[in-house]
Amino acid sequence: MPKHLIAIPFHDWRKCIREGFRTRDAHLIEAFTRGEDFDKVLVVSRPITPLELALHRESRDSGLRVILAGPSWHVFQDDRGCYVFEYFDSDVLGQILYGKSWFFRAYGSVRMLRALLAALTSLEMEQPIALSMNIRSARLTAQLAARGIPVAFDGFDNWLRFPLGRAERRWVERSYASYAEVAQVWFTNSESNSVAFEQQYGVRACVVVPNGVDFGRFKGSFGEPQLFGQVRRPRVFFGGKITHLFDSALFNEVAGQLGHIQFVLAGQILDRAVWRRIQKHPNVHYLGDVHYDEYPAYVAASDACILPYVRDENSHGGNSIKLYEYAAAGKSTVSTEGNGAGAMSTFVTIANSPDEFAKAVVDAVEAGQPTVRAYEDGFSWDERARAIAHRMMEMSEGSRSKQSPPLQAEAGNG
Repeated sequence: MPKHLIAIPFHDWRKCIREGFRTRDAHLIEAFTRGEDFDKVLVVSRPITPLELALHRESRDSGLRVILAGPSWHVFQDDRGCYVFEYFDSDVLGQILYGKSWFFRAYGSVRMLRALLAALTSLEMEQPIALSMNIRSARLTAQLAARGIPVAFDGFDNWLRFPLGRAERRWVERSYASYAEVAQVWFTNSESNSVAFEQQYGVRACVVVPNGVDFGRFKGSFGEPQLFGQVRRPRVFFGGKITHLFDSALFNEVAGQLGHIQFVLAGQILDRAVWRRIQKHPNVHYLGDVHYDEYPAYVAASDACILPYVRDENSHGGNSIKLYEYAAAGKSTVSTEGNGAGAMSTFVTIANSPDEFAKAVVDAVEAGQPTVRAYEDGFSWDERARAIAHRMMEMSEGSRSKQSPPLQAEAGNG
């Protein structure tokens, strides 16, 4: 009998459509859909309130082909071939009161669970496996596990190393503890995170599956982006979100030393305090966010790429997708230690002090020729997805004999 996958990404599907499928969860779901390990893939997007629809100037009807619908939910089929489940929650007041912590509660809604089970039945997705890539969906995942559905968790970053408010931190801690109980296998993207999860939560088997890259996106020739026409060469590129991970002090020193080199930043500003600390030297250019479909052209039009991330207790201990993308494009890259740079040392120069980093940037620019491209073997998202899928298939063996208990509403959770 064919296996089916319930995939719970961290990012909501509409955001992925708006900005491009550039995150680990989106890349893996694309690869699962392309692959042959699962017959059907159902993506459980995050709960949507009227407030979010209004903020993004969207309506419940996204214009995509809806194939199933209920009073508070629908399923549409994405162009990639997967199905997408959207649940519409009316709790606007709760979202306003609790902010980001609201999602931890919303995923525990029994109404959402009932809607999801109805969708699974209509899609004839018998014997599914669930993969959560969302720290906030622990309550939903636990309810799926309680019904005999084998559950895996991809804890790709260690959220406890992120700057969180007190309430959100408590939710994260409880969610990790829940996943440690119900997930039959736990994935993460780095050895550092694996050790932390095993020690802190007693995870029995934390399997490291690093990030990857879609090589097809970075092959071929690209026209120079129009925004780059305003920036003279040589150009050094950072394409990523400005968060607490960005080492503004290191970047400021390097950009200040190398006035003849143009430093180009492109990505969302998620941490305004870090953005304010970045000194706006004449050779520092911010292009705003770049849609992922256009992103490879910016990498290709750069003379070198950088990843200046912090290395202190604020580091997320993870594995940066950007390094794989830079390598796939054949770009000379300079990175601070960590972020998966050690495993990419064939393609990345590691430098930590401002002087070392500045020298490495000059060497990368003066080298003139692109580096050897990363070998596709072992680095592609398709291979990463197959590794995860095969491990989940193994975990599901012997799990189907459990009797699903009746659905019961939890107090205050409907």
